[in-house]
Amino acid sequence: MIKQEDISKILDATEIVDVINSFVPLRKRGVNYLGNCPFHNEKTPSFTVSPSKGIFKCFGCGESGNAVNFIMKHEHYSYPEALRFLANKYGIEIKEEELSNEAKTLQDEKDALFHVTEFAQRYFADNLFNDNEGRKIGLSYFIEREIKEETIKRWGLGYCKDNWADFTEHAKKNGYTDEILIKSGLTIAKEESHVQYDRFRARVMFPIYNIGGRPLGFTGRVLSSEKSKAKYVNSPESEIYSKSKVLFGLHLAKNEIVKQDLCYLVEGNIDAIMLSQNNVENVVATSGTALTIEQIRLIKRYTKNVTILYDGDSAGIKAAFRAIDLFVENGLNVKIVLFPDGEDPDSYCRKLPQDDFKAYITDKAENFILFKTNLLLSDAKDDPFKRSALIKEIINTISLIHDNIEKAAYIQQCSSILNMKEEILNNELTKVLRDKYFRKKKEGRKEETSSSTQTPPDDLFLDEDDGSSYITNEKAKKQVIEESFPDEYQERKIISLLLNYGDKQTTQTIIGESGEKEEASYLVAAYLVGEIANDNLSFDNRLYQTIFQIYKDYIFEKGGLPELSIFTNNQDSEVQKLATSLLINNYIVSDLWEKKWKIIIPDPESEEKLNLNVKESLLSFKLNKLERKIIAIEEKLKDEVEYEDQLILISEQKILRTLKQIISSELNRIVTK
Repeated sequence: MIKQEDISKILDATEIVDVINSFVPLRKRGVNYLGNCPFHNEKTPSFTVSPSKGIFKCFGCGESGNAVNFIMKHEHYSYPEALRFLANKYGIEIKEEELSNEAKTLQDEKDALFHVTEFAQRYFADNLFNDNEGRKIGLSYFIEREIKEETIKRWGLGYCKDNWADFTEHAKKNGYTDEILIKSGLTIAKEESHVQYDRFRARVMFPIYNIGGRPLGFTGRVLSSEKSKAKYVNSPESEIYSKSKVLFGLHLAKNEIVKQDLCYLVEGNIDAIMLSQNNVENVVATSGTALTIEQIRLIKRYTKNVTILYDGDSAGIKAAFRAIDLFVENGLNVKIVLFPDGEDPDSYCRKLPQDDFKAYITDKAENFILFKTNLLLSDAKDDPFKRSALIKEIINTISLIHDNIEKAAYIQQCSSILNMKEEILNNELTKVLRDKYFRKKKEGRKEETSSSTQTPPDDLFLDEDDGSSYITNEKAKKQVIEESFPDEYQERKIISLLLNYGDKQTTQTIIGESGEKEEASYLVAAYLVGEIANDNLSFDNRLYQTIFQIYKDYIFEKGGLPELSIFTNNQDSEVQKLATSLLINNYIVSDLWEKKWKIIIPDPESEEKLNLNVKESLLSFKLNKLERKIIAIEEKLKDEVEYEDQLILISEQKILRTLKQIISSELNRIVTK
């Protein structure tokens, strides 16, 4: 367990922009920072980070929270692990007891898998330098491949000894259970004989890391020439490792990718390591697996420009063709470099001086149209059938481009290369697009439907006062919400005012001791809480009531206001998420409104605007509560009640209607009944 005082130190030291910018490129926009959301695929940035409030919010998918939440979500860490990550980043020493063997078995599966994988990485790396077999076989192999010692340590490379259960036995002695060793894939167990042995024995080890640099699994390469053994063995899928969702080397390459606005993609681990060693640091590898959509989305977080560096053999060309279509379809700009026959990125970068190799991969990079067309033309030659297939292949790729201007530019380029009229190519493109449209229409689209809940989710919509661009639900959805949850909008407005403007001054008209109207100045929170508490009103939404109660307790019992961190770091994750949603303002007025078009936009935080907002929000809140009470009385009167009770209900209803009339007139609304 981490002590509360250490948690406070970590949270106080954490700079959320600094933390998130290590994983997601951010750019300043007004007082906030903006970037592409790492939790869903988006074309337009909607991921907003507020440094002053220490929170983030995606106005596309709704993810929100503080720096700890971000690390937990992004790196799949538990709460304690996220805190340890931040403590290490900011050099904060935390004191906690060493976990016992019993405690290790009680950790959740993900936590345990991370721990055993990290343990294995350290053990394999230690073997490489401090074990006779490791130095003689493993280290010798890397040196033979011209991989420097500093590179080996930077990538955490290692060696698993040629012993049936060397690692397994060592791990057990250190408290790791059979169950977690088998689930991690580090140990294989034969059910019939109950024999356990190391999956990676007699192999050099390449750890596979997540973006934060934490090992998730391994690729092991055998060094013997036995044909019965697979050349490469990978960790199996687990709770922490999915090969389709990681890119080898991204944890080291991400900053350089952003800096150069370009990502080099290779197939093999050694390719990535050698290019990195030779000063091409913006390189990642698919680790020999077929490129996936998830991997493309990882790259897209950092750049839209990709250059594929694949082998020049038929397998490399086939893989390049598939990768091109995937990249183009997902909106990335893709170029391709093929190496001479018999060469791959690793061998060629060792053959050429660093500057010459960099010049080669820059000069030889072709856009996908040139690459595909020239390659297919050389194969088709004068064969009309092959030439026709070539055109269809290229047009199909062009059809994947989303931007119409880009489509037209590539059609023009293709026309020039093929010596064919643009009109013919455009007709073929139209045909392909039409076929895709009708095929998609025929298949139909399945729309997700959400199950009904007692209260709507906190990120279903944001109130207008937040100025959020997240509202994509249109008027119809908002109408449904207000009809199904009649007080939701008004309740949310009050809580939004408390969180965003609670410490601001507001001037409101009240009835003084003399019975006359007079103006008085209050803190927004004190005024709203006092008015609502004096009328004994409450919130139907549990989360709103929780936040309101915290404000009420602080104001009435402590004579002050709660810190916003009480909400953004709240133990109740739903309160935390709601507070974050309401605190981030994603609305920035362009300077062009005033500078170019001479249009003055009222400041939403101006005294006049705030006073009106507070007044109208409170009165609307009270009005809705009155209407609910009036409706409740009408329902009671429909039932058979005693005559005296009837008179009491009618009298109460009359008073409520009078109050409703007064509040409605204040709001300039017409009361119909």
